[in-house]
Amino acid sequence: MSTSSATAPATRYRARQAITGGPERILWKEVDEGWVRFDPAAGQTLLLTPIARFVLDTLSAATPGLSVAELAAAALHEEPDADPADARQLVCTALEALTDARLIQPVP
Repeated sequence: MSTSSATAPATRYRARQAITGGPERILWKEVDEGWVRFDPAAGQTLLLTPIARFVLDTLSAATPGLSVAELAAAALHEEPDADPADARQLVCTALEALTDARLIQPVP
C-alpha cells in the first residue's frame, strides 16, 4: 500500500468544485477501460477507472468529506464479495489519481 500522505488513513477527502458550470456540465462516456470524463469549461478530458469514478461520485455526494476507511466501506457495500484489503488498495490508488488530476482534495 502506498505510504504517501495523500492516502493517510485519517485524511478526509472531498470533490473539488468545478471551474464553471458545475458537475452537471461534465460529460461522461463509458468505454472498455472505464469512463471518459470531459469538462468543457476546463477543456479537460480524463480516463477514469471504474473505482475512480465510484470514488469521485461518492465524494461529490458527501459533505464534508470521507476517509479512506469510509470509501472502502462504501465500495464493499457495492461489491460485498470483494476482498477488503483489495478494496482499500483500489480506493487508495483512485484517491492518488483523482488528487493528481485535481478532481478531489484533502479536507483541511
